[in-house]
Amino acid sequence: MSDPSQLTAQQAAQEAFLAKKKAKKAARRNNALEEANLNITSLMDVVSIIVVYLLKSYGTDPVVITPTAGQKVPMSRADAPIQDGVPVYVSQRSITFGSQRIVQLDENGDVDPTQVQGQLIAPLFDEMSVEAERSKQTAAAKGEEWEGTVILVGDQNLKFSTLVKVMYTAGKAEYSQYAFCVIQING
Repeated sequence: MSDPSQLTAQQAAQEAFLAKKKAKKAARRNNALEEANLNITSLMDVVSIIVVYLLKSYGTDPVVITPTAGQKVPMSRADAPIQDGVPVYVSQRSITFGSQRIVQLDENGDVDPTQVQGQLIAPLFDEMSVEAERSKQTAAAKGEEWEGTVILVGDQNLKFSTLVKVMYTAGKAEYSQYAFCVIQING
């Protein structure tokens, strides 16, 4: 058995520990709260940077035109801004819609006759029809009217007959407005 004097010493130590713990808890409760200082300078810097970025990106053209390799976009003194629309790239070697090459042109810049029905370029029509339906649904979901604008990015040495076929195909795919991409020269 344990010694009774040893037992009372353990109880006393336990009681002292609990009392000390209770006193610390009470002291924490009665402490005055420190006032937090918030430095908003860095927060304002971040907000300013975001606002400037959004304003600059909002002010840029809504359409980014990147000519295909080897394509020479014609020069013009026109000063009208480019309209929002779907770009079709027509170089001397191919017709590109979206990010994929749709039709390969021959060495004379003509469309392969097996891919043309009258003036309609069948593979281009298929792709443009799909995009037109997708754009119509997006515009309807936003409550906007679909404009059906196509941006023709043609090579400066493009054959007129090829351009006519591309425009005819775009018209059949329900694109009724055309914008021609040119590089603006000053003067």
